Parts: sequence; C-alpha cells; structure tokens
Amino acid sequence: MSDGIIIAIIASASSITVAVITVIVKNWLDRKAEAKRHESEDCVNHVDLGEMIYVSDYIAEVRENYEFDRVIVSQFHNGGKFFNGKSMKKFSATYESVSPGISKIKRDYQNLLVSEFPQMFSKLLTESVVYILEGCEECPGMAREMATQGIVQAVIIPIQGLRGDLVGFISCHNIGEPDERIDPTLTPELSSIAKQLSGYLAKN
Repeated sequence: MSDGIIIAIIASASSITVAVITVIVKNWLDRKAEAKRHESEDCVNHVDLGEMIYVSDYIAEVRENYEFDRVIVSQFHNGGKFFNGKSMKKFSATYESVSPGISKIKRDYQNLLVSEFPQMFSKLLTESVVYILEGCEECPGMAREMATQGIVQAVIIPIQGLRGDLVGFISCHNIGEPDERIDPTLTPELSSIAKQLSGYLAKN
C-alpha cells in the first residue's frame, strides 16, 4: 500500500473522528443549555410574583363585587402516568379569596384526579358558565363535595388556553343560606372573568 493511500485513510479517519466529537460536544452543550433554561424557569422572579399578586387581587375584587363567600382558581397539571402509559389528569387549587369568617380550603384541593368530578368537567367543556345548586343530580360528585363544605351554590367558570383547551377553572361559592340565587343573565359577564385571567394562567 502506497504512502499516499495510507495518508488518505488517516486523514479520512481523522475527519470522521472530529465530526463525531463535534456532534457529541454540541449535544452536550444543548442539553446543558436546556437544563439551565428549565432551572431559570423554576426560579421565582419578580414577573411571576407580579402575576400572582394580580390574580389574587383580581379574584378578591370578583368576590366582593358579586358578593361570593369564596372564590378559588384551580389549574390542571401533569399528574404522572398509569401502568398502561395513560396520563393521569389532575388539578390543584392555586389561588383563593374568602370573605371574613369563611374558612380557606385551597390546601385541601391539591393533586386531585379529574375523575373526582367527571360530570362537572364534562359540562365545563361545552358551557361558558356552570351553575350548581346543593343536591344537584347532574353533578353528583360536586354536589356531595358542596354538602361537606356547606356550599349551597357554586358558579364554575372554565379557563381556556391559547388553543381553546381547558386549562383551569374558577369556582365561586356561597356558604349557608344566600339571600338570592345567582342571576343566570350574568353568564356573559361571569364568563369574561376567566378571559381576564387566561393571559396570566394559560401560557401554554
């Protein structure tokens, strides 16, 4: 074998080695940059806190204006997977505003399976506002939950994401005996409440 052929083989092998090393280094740098980006997203910052304050103040204003006893914002999130690979669908209460003398329940509603209230969520997919009175037969799971909390009526408002999918909901409660039932003609007005919050809560 001539010297020229040997040199060509060595040069070709060197080029391949350099190319492989370049790919490996690039992948490592990409993974490192991605990890750093996620780490940055997980850290609390002033923008996050500003949005949290806005949502908290807004639902407090809603509670006062409509004379609800409690207003809760809940959001859907990843919940792991079942053995068959199917995703668990869960939600958690993330914000809450209550009137004086009304107990807070947000901490009791964390990592709950959507299967707890399937009828209610089914209605949220098709209706702009869902009204649930105590003993409601259409939403038995929610009716039972309301009975344990002393809630006589609830207004549930869906929060939609940028693609129109359901990403969360607002629950407005009246405790004890309300002076009057929620006026159904307020449906468009109540529905607009979720639209005001969707920009802060539905960034997916």
